[in-house]
Amino acid sequence: MARRPTLRVLGALLAAAALLAASCGSGGGSTTVTADPAAAAQELSPPRSDPVRVRLALAPDPVWEWLKGSGTVDQWEMTHNIRIEASNPFDQFSAFAGGHVDLVVVNALDVPQFVDQSDREPAIVGKYTTDRSILAVKRTSRAEGLDDLVEARIAVSSSLGPTLLWGLIAEALHGLELGVDGADFDLIVVDAAGVADLVMRGDADACICTPDFAVPYLADGKMRTLYGGRSAAEIYAQEVVGDPDALPMADVFLVDRPWHDRNEAAVAAILELWDAGLEAWQSERRDIIADYPHLFSVTTDAEIAWISDYATEHDWVVSSVHITASEAAAHEATFAEMQRIGLLDADARKPDLDTGHESGTDTHDEPDTHDEPDAAAGHRHSAASARPEPPEPARG
Repeated sequence: MARRPTLRVLGALLAAAALLAASCGSGGGSTTVTADPAAAAQELSPPRSDPVRVRLALAPDPVWEWLKGSGTVDQWEMTHNIRIEASNPFDQFSAFAGGHVDLVVVNALDVPQFVDQSDREPAIVGKYTTDRSILAVKRTSRAEGLDDLVEARIAVSSSLGPTLLWGLIAEALHGLELGVDGADFDLIVVDAAGVADLVMRGDADACICTPDFAVPYLADGKMRTLYGGRSAAEIYAQEVVGDPDALPMADVFLVDRPWHDRNEAAVAAILELWDAGLEAWQSERRDIIADYPHLFSVTTDAEIAWISDYATEHDWVVSSVHITASEAAAHEATFAEMQRIGLLDADARKPDLDTGHESGTDTHDEPDTHDEPDAAAGHRHSAASARPEPPEPARG
């Protein structure tokens, strides 16, 4: 006995009949099919190339977090066809020297080790902050300046960076030697997050530290700052150079020169992106601090208020990422002075400062792409803020 057609077969027959009817008009002519113009244009457009990959290393940072949180980075990456792969390596020098990152944010006075101890060719292409380190003591200390701390124990986080700048200040203002091998002070090098703790425990008489790492003690009055709360950059500009606007660079953008020369368009675009973050910091500083308190090592309302007030009065974030010719010359003069008084070796190589991005424009070829090992992630400090999260607090 014959089986009845299934629903699937009937459906196929009906579809075929519909197609046959559509192909034939009353006069036997064929039907004209009109293509969607937008779809046709899309088919004719060449496929977009893979995005350029830029590996950025920096300490946990509030300006970078704002750029991401506001959607600015996503829009920028779509516009420029560049993808930024950001990481927080604990040892930024090793990440850079090992070729694991393309662009790194470091202290300008740490760069000599990048120049002398790496096979890469470091070049500074942009600036981010001025030196915001302060000199702080216990509330009960009678010291008012470095000349009151001769032979005292001073906690520092490094023999480079801020310590070098304070060495210049000590020599210029007081005729004293402040350095790891200096004769006038006993420097104790510890992790940046512990310098203020050392003072409070009585294991050091003073500390050279960033305000954020000492906020809990400064906000409740257990510690106080010397030199009127001014940062090393402010003291150096006002009293050593004699120009309040001549603030020395601290955190800068460092690249490998050969990589930069192949990727100048990408570098220029990233600096423009960072300028957008700097503009936001200038107008929304208090909001950014309140939104990312952990990046300033603050937890209470009182601590947030203290660091917000301090950042407003002693702002360490620059207004433009681009390095001018005069700023480059000033940095080189500072470097030479450090060599003259023995803070740096006489044969230490000066870092290469690139002022080619000063205008923020670029006319170079498109950047190239490459794949290299990713750096191991970690935590440390960075620029606008500059500290790591627990076990170390975060900031930069």
